[in-house]
Formats: sequence, structure tokens, C-alpha cells
Amino acid sequence: MTGPRHALVIGAQCPDLGLLDGLEEAAGALHDTLTAPWAGGCEKDPPGRASLLCGGRVTRADVEAAVRAAALAAGDAGAVLVVALLGHGMASGTGLHFMAGDSRAESPLTAVDVGALLAQALDTQGLAGVIAIVDTCHAGNAVPDLKSVANGIRQGDTRLSLLMGSGAAEEAYGLRFSRTLVKVLREGLPSAGETLAPEAVVEAVRGDGGTVGQTILRTEFDGSRFAPGPLWLARNARHPAAAGSLLGPVGAQELARAVRAVDESLLPASVTSAPDVAKVRDGLAAAPWSPARQWALDVVDALDTGARTVGLLGSWPGTPLTSSVLRRTFTAACPGPVESPPASSGTDLLRDAVEYLLLRAPLAGRRRVAPLVDFVALLAHETGVGPQTPELRGWAAGIGALIDLNDAFDRLADRRRDMRLRLVVSLHAAVGDEWPESLEAWLLDDGEVRDREEFACSPDRAGVERQLGAALRWASRLAARMDVPLRRVEVAAPAPLLVQWRPEETDFGMRLGAEHDVVLRWSDRIRPPEHLWWINDHARRTLSALESGPGGTRLEWLGESDTRQVRELRERLLGGPRTRAVALEHRPAHLRDMLETLLASSPIVLWPDDEAHRVPDEARRYLDAHWHLLPGEFCRAYRDGWGGPADRSAGRPGRGHLARLRTVWDDAEWLEFCRWFEQYATDGESPA
Repeated sequence: MTGPRHALVIGAQCPDLGLLDGLEEAAGALHDTLTAPWAGGCEKDPPGRASLLCGGRVTRADVEAAVRAAALAAGDAGAVLVVALLGHGMASGTGLHFMAGDSRAESPLTAVDVGALLAQALDTQGLAGVIAIVDTCHAGNAVPDLKSVANGIRQGDTRLSLLMGSGAAEEAYGLRFSRTLVKVLREGLPSAGETLAPEAVVEAVRGDGGTVGQTILRTEFDGSRFAPGPLWLARNARHPAAAGSLLGPVGAQELARAVRAVDESLLPASVTSAPDVAKVRDGLAAAPWSPARQWALDVVDALDTGARTVGLLGSWPGTPLTSSVLRRTFTAACPGPVESPPASSGTDLLRDAVEYLLLRAPLAGRRRVAPLVDFVALLAHETGVGPQTPELRGWAAGIGALIDLNDAFDRLADRRRDMRLRLVVSLHAAVGDEWPESLEAWLLDDGEVRDREEFACSPDRAGVERQLGAALRWASRLAARMDVPLRRVEVAAPAPLLVQWRPEETDFGMRLGAEHDVVLRWSDRIRPPEHLWWINDHARRTLSALESGPGGTRLEWLGESDTRQVRELRERLLGGPRTRAVALEHRPAHLRDMLETLLASSPIVLWPDDEAHRVPDEARRYLDAHWHLLPGEFCRAYRDGWGGPADRSAGRPGRGHLARLRTVWDDAEWLEFCRWFEQYATDGESPA
């Protein structure tokens, strides 16, 4: 049911036979229904062509070209094509000719041979099937030569469901068939399943009474040997599974809020269990204009975009999506604090993430679709989907976001360039709390070592910081030759030095952290001591649990009663697997003695910078809501703190709390770097 679906609706006027009242309106209603994600689920206006053609300027050549182009595009995408022809029809023998803007009465050569055109479409390679809707006089003559189809290019390996609004010798009136069909598709059927099959729709149209005096016909052809499922016209609005799956908690809440803002009477009876978004849209459109009505319609449009996006992700052209990939990408793409991240999984997580990004994510002056487009672009980048993939471009065109998608991919390229280089400087030659006599530095390019250098230094803080500046100069020169910026600096040190040192404040004429993101690492992970040989594997398992777990707090906060009992705390922290990082509510006097235990238990550890400071609740909430922006937010908080009041106020509200915290952040990148040393552990060599 999630395969691609394309639509083409043509409502052509024929001035030679007289203009049809309401033709454009009827064609537009049918098109809206077929392309609504909660109804027909067809792609709307794919790149390079329109899915709705109306009026007296639509010529015979336009009709034929549009149907052929739609069939070819659907064949390329492996899609089902739903094509509808509304207007005048002329019987010619046993065939039907559709009258266009330049057609003339009793002149078949100036009109469209419907049966022949459908037969050509059915023989298109890759096409998953054709559903044809014909609302003209003599529509019963639209049946193609099925014997020729069975012996065509595809040897009958194709499918057709043809719905006709009048008999071969009958006239049709007032576009009754199209209007009644739209009514049935929008309202759904109580006894049908999750989707509406053509047979059920035809029976409902016949029973409705809206086509009295016309014979409603249906023809089926099914020679497909590997069809994924039966043809269907629309999702069933009355089926609980179909309706409930379209809106999650955020979507249902925002829809109800939007409607109440205009008129409580427009709210459907049960908006949370079976929302009828099409009816809500119609009700809002009929309400008097007001800012609230416009906002409500914007919400409905956002739900439309969300449903289209769920459809794209449900048939994703890249490597298979998983809950872990979705959750990781969602947090990376969300532009601001995530107060209540989706706690669902699987398909529900996909839907809930999309709705959150459309309806709850902060926009900071950008268009509503911007966070969602960033999310999809990042998913594409992570799963091997190129920017020019037709499914991706078609989705972006359908929601009016092609430029947004291009911008998102440009930002990804810029970010990848900015994140490409990393300078790692390690003090692992230090013994205990003594400063080392040398530093080792590596310049990493996309995780691979580009170059390595050793810097001798005097064994004191001043000597180390002087050579830290020299290491930055060395790496910056290499980066300049590559024409790639160097933004990231990682400083690894033993636990006792991590307690007392702020390497980002190293002054070589300017602070190291002024233009670089400086992250602290634990140097013992490079060559773990014998009694801690297991720490890196334990850290990898903890990071995996942090990533795959639901939202909420990612930190286990330890108070004075915890840190006072050192032996009991060690047994507690190292007694089993961890699912959260470790943070201290206060800075204990013996932090230097216990930091190794904390770091062995967790790859991420936070503590206050001074003993008098207690971490307030506001800081904890900020950490939870901005977890996906860490550890970068610490770097920005330190920079804010170095500036004047104007600089401090320019940051995110609450970021200042982070300036009084210290952290060691041994993420997956650092653990992968440390893995690089494992192959040399047995012979004692150092990788070059």
C-alpha cells in the first residue's frame, strides 16, 4: 500500500460542443482528493509536469502528450497511475473519443482515441498499473482492446481498473459521476477495509443516488504476475487504522487547536481517533477570513506536507530506515531545544518525528518546512540517497521546497567541510598529576590520520600550553595547504589534569577556544592501563544505549550522599551496564581521586567548575532539551562568558548555566580514534 502513486486529471472544455458548467471545479475536487495523502495518496505536480490540466486551451496534443508523459514517469518510478478524463465524449463505432479544446464535432481525427491511448499506457514498462476514470458521454466505449494488451510489449503483464460514468449509448449530465466519486472517496465506506477498491467504490457510487439515469460501469484486467497488492483508489476515511495512522499526538493536538481557534463547531467528532482532515480543510475554507483561519489552514497544509513526507519515507529509496537512524537524525536536524522528543518507535516514530519538526520545532525566522527538509536531507546523506534522486526531488517539488532542499544539501556540504579536520593533542605521556615532557598531535581528515607530530615541552602548565599553541600552528598550516578550515581541537589528558585545567583558555595571543571548538577527552582511552583494559568496549555499549534510548534525561545526577561513599559508588557505577551518562550535582573536594572511576563508568562526565556551585534545575532542563547540540553548546557557552553582557545575552536563554560546568566527552569519534591504537598494543609501537 505504500508504493508510489501518480495522478493525472484532465478536465478539457470543447467550445465546439459547448462549455460544461463546473468542469474546472469538478476536476479540481477530484485532483485534490486523489493527491491528498489521507485519500488518494498520489504524487502532486512532479518535477517537469502538472498533474491537473483544465480549460478550453487544453488541446488534443496536450492530452495525448500528458498521458504519455505521466505513463513514462510512473513506469520509471514503478508507480500506479491514476488518470481521469472529464469533459465531452464522442462515440465513434465502438470507441470513445475525448474532446479537447481544438476538437470538432463529428471529427474523430481532431479528438483523443481513449481506448488506444490507455492501451499504450498499459504497455509502458515498469508501470505498476492504471486506474482510469472517465466521466463523459458514451464513457462505456472507453474500454481498450484488451486482446491487444494481452499480446503487447508486456505480454499482458499489466493491470487496469477502468471506471466509466455512463453506458456506451448514454449521455452524462452535470459531471455527476465525478462529483459522486469524490464524495465516496472523501467520506469512505464503513464496511470496507483500509483502502477502497475500485469495485467497492463503483458499488457505493451506484448506491448513492447521485448518478441517477446513468449506468456506472467497471472493467478490470489483471495479468500482472508480481503485483505487490491490489489496485485501490483511496484510503478509507472510515477505517480506524487508516485514519489513526495518519496523525500522531502532535498532529491531532495541533489540528484540534487550529479548528478551535476558528470555530468550535468545525471540529470533527473525534479528532484524535479518526480525524477527517479533508473535512476540516473544507470547513476552514468556508469560514470567514481571519488571521486565526489563515493560521489554521497553515496547520492543515503542514499536516498535508507531513503525510506526504511519511509517504516518501515509507518507500525510502536509500538503505532501510531504522528507529535508531530516525532518532539520531531527528535530534541532529532539530534546530532548537527538544522539550518532548518522540518516544515512539518504528513507523510511529517516523510519523511523530515529521509532525514535531513541522509543528513544534523552533523556526528562528525560517519557513515552516525548513527543519523537516533538513531532516530529510540529513537522512538522505546518511543512507546514500543523492540530491538528484527522483523520489526526493518529486517530494520537494510537491511541497514547494525544491530550493529549501538545495539549501539543505549545501549546508550539509559546508558542515561536512567544517567538520572534516580534527586536531588531536594528547598528554598521555603524563604520569599521575604531573605535566608531561612531550605532547603528541595528530591531524585527522575524515577520521583518517593525515599527519602526526611530537612536541617536546617543559613539564609544567606553561610549557604544555606553549606547545599546544605550536601544535595548533602546525595543524593550521597543513589545513591551509588543503584549503580546508580547522575548527575542532580535542585535548586528551589524564584524569588528574582534567580536573584542574581549562585548555580552551590557552593564550597564544588569543584564546584557543575563541575560534575553535575545544573538547576534553580522557587520554587513558588511548592506551588503557592493565586494570582498565575493558573501558573502551564498555563506553561503546553505553553510547549505544544513550543513542537508542527514548528521550528524557540522558544524565544520572549524583549528589553529596552518593559521592561521599567512594567504595559504594564505585561498586554501583561499575556493577553493570549503563544507559545514562554521569553528572555531579556538586564538585566534591576529592574529585581528583574519583574522576578515574567516573570516567571508567561513563564516556561522558559532567561536574561543576567550583566547589561552591550547585547545579540548578534550570541547567538540568537545558542539558536535557539541548542534548543533541552537545558538546558544542559548552564551547559556545564558554565563548559567551568571555564576552561582555551583549555577547552573553546573544546566546540561547539558559546557555550561561553551561559556562560553570566542565565535561569530558568521549564520543564515538574519540573511541574510533582510540581503536586505531589497539592493533599496536601488543608490540608497544605507536601508530604514525
